[in-house]
Amino acid sequence: MTKTEICKYCGGDYVPKRRGAQKFCSNSCRSLNWKNNQQIKELKVPDVNSIDEKPVLVQKPSFHEKMSLAGIANAAAGAAVSEIAKNIITPNANKPATKKDIEDLKAFLKSRYFLVKNMRRDIHGRQAYFDIITGNIIYK
Repeated sequence: MTKTEICKYCGGDYVPKRRGAQKFCSNSCRSLNWKNNQQIKELKVPDVNSIDEKPVLVQKPSFHEKMSLAGIANAAAGAAVSEIAKNIITPNANKPATKKDIEDLKAFLKSRYFLVKNMRRDIHGRQAYFDIITGNIIYK
């Protein structure tokens, strides 16, 4: 008397060739069952409350979102509004220095004479300057 088994994929009857090890009627049912299980694993969302389960990677669905001109315009407008708001809120003292600011500072530091603003002009109307090399006040 031959014992028949039921295929775990298609549900058909078959006579097993390997005792106890065979679960499917053919190699095609076995491979289709494996592919089906892989797709189910990819879509399974892990339960955050269970600690015992191993995390399962979830793949994104395979569809492509089309880019539209309206979407690009909305993204550009949002970025522009964000930059303008950041520029308005940030005080001048906290803004980064530009190349022009650095070049102006270099030119200022290269000069020998610095204007002294809290001194009055002399009797000839000349402004007071501090000479950084000699350390003296000079009127010019």
